[in-house]
Amino acid sequence: MKKLLFLVVIASFAYGGKNVAPPPSEPIPVPVPVKVPLGFYFGAGFSYVHSKCKCAPLLTSNGYKENEHKGNSSGVNLKVGYEFNPYLAIEAKYFYTPWGDSDKTVKHYGLYLKPSYPLTEHIDIYALLGYGKTDCQTLQKSQNDFSWGVGASYHMNKRIKDKKEGFGIYLEYLRPLHKTDGKTIKTDTIHTGLQYNF
Repeated sequence: MKKLLFLVVIASFAYGGKNVAPPPSEPIPVPVPVKVPLGFYFGAGFSYVHSKCKCAPLLTSNGYKENEHKGNSSGVNLKVGYEFNPYLAIEAKYFYTPWGDSDKTVKHYGLYLKPSYPLTEHIDIYALLGYGKTDCQTLQKSQNDFSWGVGASYHMNKRIKDKKEGFGIYLEYLRPLHKTDGKTIKTDTIHTGLQYNF
């Protein structure tokens, strides 16, 4: 009887000293971050506008009527687009220039095709061809017109799968408005800013 009790005690100690694995549990699901597909980009920056109008006399802010109106203003620009490949993108643009000559404020919305050419892994040159709506305070009304421009961009990272990713900078010239139907209206703009490609 003593031997049996001794064996039971020894077995208990031996079993108690072993590492017993816990029962398997279900894995905890880890959320997968949603990544925007390569190709989308967003940009924002500073804009400068020079506008010129030869038309019927308009009452300006200084109280005089003039046949030729010139003015400069500055403000902000925004753009969002999608690159189909290194040579073609589509882009929506907006700029608003409330600073400068108080009666020369310009606001513009436009949609553009953007043919590009990659000079290097980091530098692109491109053209902008589109149509937009320009609200020129001098004219006191909006104008719809063909719009065009040229630009260049520099991106910090090299291309991934023929598309850019990460931060870059851009500089572009854009003529959103040029009317000659009985009066000449020209609006020349320069835009610069930061761009992020997803």
